[in-house]
Amino acid sequence: MKVRMLNKIIAIITLVSSATVISCNKDQGSEVPSAEKKELTFLLNSPELTEAYKECFAEYEKQTGVKITADILQNDYQTVLKTRINSGDIPDLFITSAYNDNKVFGDFSYNLENEPLMNNVQKAILASVTLDGHVTGYPFLVQSHSFVYNKALFSKAGITKLPETLSEYKDACEKLVAIGVQPFGTGFGEWWILPQTAYPSMSDAYNGDYEALFKDVESGKIKFGDIPQLDFVFDLLDLIKAYGGNKPMESTFDMQVSDFASGKVAIIHQGSWAEASVRAITPDIDIGYLKAPRKDGKGVIAVESNLTFRVYKDSKNRAEVLAFLEWLSKSDYGKNWIPGVIKQISPLVGAAAPDTQLAKETVTAQDSKITCPWWIFKGPDGIEQPFGTALQNYVAGTANRSETKEALSRLFADAYDAQ
Repeated sequence: MKVRMLNKIIAIITLVSSATVISCNKDQGSEVPSAEKKELTFLLNSPELTEAYKECFAEYEKQTGVKITADILQNDYQTVLKTRINSGDIPDLFITSAYNDNKVFGDFSYNLENEPLMNNVQKAILASVTLDGHVTGYPFLVQSHSFVYNKALFSKAGITKLPETLSEYKDACEKLVAIGVQPFGTGFGEWWILPQTAYPSMSDAYNGDYEALFKDVESGKIKFGDIPQLDFVFDLLDLIKAYGGNKPMESTFDMQVSDFASGKVAIIHQGSWAEASVRAITPDIDIGYLKAPRKDGKGVIAVESNLTFRVYKDSKNRAEVLAFLEWLSKSDYGKNWIPGVIKQISPLVGAAAPDTQLAKETVTAQDSKITCPWWIFKGPDGIEQPFGTALQNYVAGTANRSETKEALSRLFADAYDAQ
C-alpha cells in the first residue's frame, strides 16, 4: 500500500514538473515544443550569400520556431536541381533564374498571383517571373553587373574620362600599365563570368528586341553565331586577355576579388554581389561601375531581378513556405534583410536603398536609362553554362572565332531541339 502510494506521488510530481517546463518554454518564447516544430528544405545557389542566408534562417527560427535546412551550391546547380526534381526529392523552396525558367519549372512552381504577400513586390519587377498571366515565382533581389573599377587607380593613372568604347578602354589600359598596374583581373577560369561579360556588350542586337531574336534563332531564320555583335564581343575579350596578366585562364572569382581589393588590378567584370567580398579585404576602397561597351557605342550596365524563389506547388509544407515569404516581405527584419544584410537592392515596395557604392550606381544607371536586362535568360533552357564554356575555349586559344561561332550556333539549335 505504501509502495503504491509512493508511486502515485512520484507520478504526480513528474507530471507537474513536465507541465511546468513546457509552460515556461511557451511563456519565454525560447523554443517551440519539438512535437510542434516544422522543418523546411531549401535548395539555393549564390554561395557568396551563405552567411546572409544562415543569419536570415536563424532569425526566422528564433521568431517562429520553424527550422530551415538549405543546400547552397554554385557549380552544377541546375543539374542538381533537375536531378532532384526527376527523382521526386523536390525541396520546399528552390532558386532558379527568371524568364525562360518560368516555363522550364512551371509544372513544379506554385502560382503566387493570388497571394496577398505579392502586393509587397514592385509591379514592374513581376514581369520577369510572369508567364501567361501567372506569377510563377518570388523575385529575390535586384542585381547589376558590369566592369567595376578602382577610382583611386584611375585617378593616379590620369584617366579623367571613363571609357565607354573599345578604343577608350584600350587607352585606359595603356595608362594603367604606365603606372605599373595590371588593368584587368579576367576571371576566365570561371565559366559564368564569360557570358556575363559578353551579353551586355551584345545587348544592341536586334535593337533590343530579344523575343524576336530568339524566335528567329529557334526557327532557324538566323544562327546565333551569325549575330553581328559577336565579333564585337570577341574584340572585347581579346582586349581583356591582352591586358589581363600572364595566366588569364587561372583567374577565378576569388582571385579577381583579392587582386582588385589589393590594388593589383584596376578593373574586373563583376556584379553588385561582389562588393561585400571586396570590402571584407579593403573596407574603404572607392569603386564604381564602367559601362560595358557595345558595337553601337552606347554603353550599358546590366540590371535585373533574375534570381527567383520558387515554391514547390505540391510541397506538404507549402503553407509554411508561404508564411516564410510573407515574413520576408512584411517583418522589420525581412524588409531590411536584402538592403541591410546582403547590401543589395530589394524588389520590395518602399524598401530602403543599401548603403553601398555599386547599389547607388545601379539606381543612378536605372534613372539615367543606361541599363540592359539579363536578356540571355530569355533564350533556351540551360544555355548559359555551355555558352560560357564555348567562350572559355575561345579565350584559351583552343578554338578560333569561326569555330566558336559554329559551336554557339550548334549549342542554341540543340537547346531548342531539346525543349
